[in-house]
Amino acid sequence: MARKTAPASRPAVKVPSQHSQPQAQPVVVAQPAAPQPAPVQPPLPPGVPVMPFPRPTILGLGSPWRTAGRPPGMPPRPAPVPHPTPTPPPRPAAVPVITMRFPMSAVDKLIKEALAEDVGEGDLTTQSLFPGKVKARGKLIASEEGVLAGLPIFKRVFELVDKNISFEPRATDGMALAGGQLVARVSGPAVSVLQAERTALNFLQHLSGIASQTARFANAVKGTKTRILDTRRTTPGLRFLEKYAVEVGGGVSLQKGLADRLVVTESHLALSDGVPGIVRQLRKAHPGKRIELTVTNMQELDQALMAKVNVLLLENFPPGQVRQAIALVQGRAKVEVTGKVGLDNARAYALAGVDFISVSQLTQSVKAFDFSFRVSR
Repeated sequence: MARKTAPASRPAVKVPSQHSQPQAQPVVVAQPAAPQPAPVQPPLPPGVPVMPFPRPTILGLGSPWRTAGRPPGMPPRPAPVPHPTPTPPPRPAAVPVITMRFPMSAVDKLIKEALAEDVGEGDLTTQSLFPGKVKARGKLIASEEGVLAGLPIFKRVFELVDKNISFEPRATDGMALAGGQLVARVSGPAVSVLQAERTALNFLQHLSGIASQTARFANAVKGTKTRILDTRRTTPGLRFLEKYAVEVGGGVSLQKGLADRLVVTESHLALSDGVPGIVRQLRKAHPGKRIELTVTNMQELDQALMAKVNVLLLENFPPGQVRQAIALVQGRAKVEVTGKVGLDNARAYALAGVDFISVSQLTQSVKAFDFSFRVSR
């Protein structure tokens, strides 16, 4: 009987400790191990069915080896639970670009009138102090958080004063600003830069103040169907710019003037014979045009619904009464709230279900946005 010889073992390789200092060691080449004979599978016990296919190398859940090869009477293993692929979070929406829907000639006219009002026959102080070719650099910096509006107007003021002034924007209209953020750089002749500074800031601070206040109201009703509207209570001569700023801030400007919509106010009601007569006259004069009617109590609301007006303007209705009105309207007309609406109760009106909230303070009593214009040589 032949004696079995043990296979030659591989020489051990000494692994140095992590804390020991590395030493030069001779290179040891590991010898390949002798091939091992394939193990012989033991016979299956009685009663276990013979597998009609080869045993898989990797045993996974639900594989034939783990189901068909199980002893009789044992329930099959449960199917694997699929793991859903997590959905990545949506990307943040880009800031919408609001285009100026008015001719630049109208802007130039306003700017020239403002410069003539401020500069007059010349800047006596600056012209006396810097009569030569002194250069000035200006940095426009936001001093608070808000929404930028009117930067193209700001730039245009400097262009009309002196074409040699260079302008480098660092932000765009509609962008949310943080306190201390650089908005733009200006450089050019000191006389020209200082002459244009105040007029440019007046436009920018006013329009950015409107956009920032509008954004606050828009955020207050976020997640509801309610939209924020402006009104006709604007600064004379600046309406088209102010309504542009409202749109930049996330509001909606539906009425540019009296020729845009049929809006029945309290003054119209005081001089007429009642709601039915007013609606009848307006439909005859402007067939197919939408009619909006102001109501101040539930009785006038009933009359407006009977006359089938398109939009109901609920004036000075508290939120609780607005809910009652909407339940009565039942979708037969759009509902707009106007009057005593502020940031403290705007969401309450939105949750009551109104379609629109018109806010006069967006343009009538808005606070100017705080910018600083730092000048250096």
